[in-house]
Amino acid sequence: MSDNNEDELHFKVKDLGIGTFLPLHFLISLLPIYPVFYLFYLYLHFFNFNLQLALIFLPLVIMGLLILYVGGVVYLTKFILIISHWRSKPTEGINMERDFDSKLVFHYHLRGFVKKFPLWLILRSPFPFLIKWMFNTFGLYKISKNVVLYDSWIGLEYIYLDGNSVVGLGTVLSSHLVDGMNRLTIKRIHLRKNAQLGHNVLLAPGVIVGKNSIVRSNAGVPKLIKLKKNSVFKSGFYNALYMKDIKGTGELRKRLGLRK
Repeated sequence: MSDNNEDELHFKVKDLGIGTFLPLHFLISLLPIYPVFYLFYLYLHFFNFNLQLALIFLPLVIMGLLILYVGGVVYLTKFILIISHWRSKPTEGINMERDFDSKLVFHYHLRGFVKKFPLWLILRSPFPFLIKWMFNTFGLYKISKNVVLYDSWIGLEYIYLDGNSVVGLGTVLSSHLVDGMNRLTIKRIHLRKNAQLGHNVLLAPGVIVGKNSIVRSNAGVPKLIKLKKNSVFKSGFYNALYMKDIKGTGELRKRLGLRK
């Protein structure tokens, strides 16, 4: 890369620097804590006459204040996301121009940044089960009831998980992909009802996993692939889709020349 190109790239990314994101980080993390401190002060003032009674209820009060703080962080983040959506409507697209000066790219990175602290906070709090509530509150996510989420990486937005679906340990659901230097693909990932992802699975943008389908562990599904219902995607085989129903399995075994 020439010096001119390096200078041009540096010029383009300078708007995504610490001057923009650091104030937002402190706003999200510090502002909700002031009401929590005030309520704790009122608690101490109320039980000032009886220290022993105050100590008895102290663990419950701390847990309640922690939930209040987590809720404040999530809803404050939601407020910032609403403003971001108003200034630049989230857009899906394939091979879009990745212009750092555009509102679309700037606000996409902005939304991804402001979600980091509430995600970190919930995962390290005594309430990790709030993670699904957090995603649904943010919007551009839809995580239904009875969805099982192991420790995995969920995309910045456009993630839709239907009922009884399972996301395995170490799995990556990436709804965005940088296609080369100046191209960006953003497409929703959808797991239909009863879909299951094994451990260390990678789903690229635009992947749809059909109803009752399974993606085996250590498999990677390329972008814009739609897996049919009742199918199994096996690691290392792009076309290894095996129907689980009896008729489909029998027909497939005949085509592959396999024994019964």
